[in-house]
Amino acid sequence: MPELPELVVMCEALSDRVVGRRFVEARSYRAGILKTVEPTLDELTGERLTAIGRRGKHLILSCREDLHVVLHLMLAGRLVLCRGDTKITKATGFAFRFEDGEDLRLIENGHVKRAKIHIVADPDDVAWIAGAGPEPLSDAFTIDRLREAVSGRRQQLKKVLTDQSTIAGIGTAYADEMCFAAGISPIRYVSTLSREEIGLLHAAIRSVLRGAIGEIRALSGRSLVGGHERSFLQIYKKTGQPCPRCGTKIAEIRYAQTRTYYCPECQAGGSTLRDRRAWLTR
Repeated sequence: MPELPELVVMCEALSDRVVGRRFVEARSYRAGILKTVEPTLDELTGERLTAIGRRGKHLILSCREDLHVVLHLMLAGRLVLCRGDTKITKATGFAFRFEDGEDLRLIENGHVKRAKIHIVADPDDVAWIAGAGPEPLSDAFTIDRLREAVSGRRQQLKKVLTDQSTIAGIGTAYADEMCFAAGISPIRYVSTLSREEIGLLHAAIRSVLRGAIGEIRALSGRSLVGGHERSFLQIYKKTGQPCPRCGTKIAEIRYAQTRTYYCPECQAGGSTLRDRRAWLTR
């Protein structure tokens, strides 16, 4: 799933390529992908894209102050620019046609298709945006704001980091990286964090995101092509490989369909955290 760093770079690439271009048609190719009724698709016809923005994990394509397209790419969604006569496939969920004959298409491969599109007068009309927490790279996300968010909260650290109402834009991959950078167990209850640890966590959140944005820019060349390998990540999906700090093998916790990666030495005092996958066939 694209997280904040990927979406920041995607915004930049889209801004270079589609801002200023005019829609002549918008069409849905998958039932249920469009989550709104008003404004209608027809209201996009003839409108010019004026800005590309982002809030949390949502992309915002703005035409005017009271007309916006909000996209959530979910797990497998991606945006592709192509000629309008390019064949529509089963993976095509939605297409925006520009006046020059080129399409901006939302593509979702695989059987599970969850991407969402809202056409709204105000991005805050989308509940997930209205309820989103602060942007972690914004001035509003201070150490005090983070301290308030975790104070007295009996919830594990990774769950808090990926709670979009607490902090916007962080998903499972970068949450693991942030916990590692801060040297804190991902299953630690946030109510037990000291002032010093909260400071370390705040710094880790910002440094991990800024570093990832720089790496993705370099990998993508500001193209729209997604799916770049996150080879720059320190521990995510690196079970059994040596920790880049201490050399201990990276471990993982599995629960339901999620996995959490950590270093037993750097984050858990040398202990292996309990694996909650007893129901799985080992």
